[in-house]
Amino acid sequence: MKKVIFICRGNMFRSQIAEAIYNRLAIDGSVSESYGTNVSARNGEGTVLSSCSVLDLELEFMKNKGMDISNNICKQITPELLKDNSKIIMMSEPEFIPEWIKSYPYEYWEIPNPEVHTPEILENVYNLLYKKITEQLINIKND
Repeated sequence: MKKVIFICRGNMFRSQIAEAIYNRLAIDGSVSESYGTNVSARNGEGTVLSSCSVLDLELEFMKNKGMDISNNICKQITPELLKDNSKIIMMSEPEFIPEWIKSYPYEYWEIPNPEVHTPEILENVYNLLYKKITEQLINIKND
């Protein structure tokens, strides 16, 4: 089975949205998971998204798109999690990418991680991810 790993910094925003979009759109049996590069350093490992009030707008936005991510949990990326994957997509800012990850082949997507989330910003990030993921699905299908 093909698997895509989405990685951002905190596994609270970009990678969670990407995972939800990918898993909703994939029709070829492939799946995705999401992780963060800096989750443990921020003591966020195991945090349920719905327990973070700063994510209320994001969670409601995704529900309106037909994807409930409120029970998703923030997870730290580890070397073991990167084995046997078809594709690794990195969205974490370069300064938050650990050296050990650089030994794995990954594709870098420059997706903004805004300090303030507004409906317009959420729609923009969602649309960027949706476009890239639909292109990615085509590429994976052809691999």
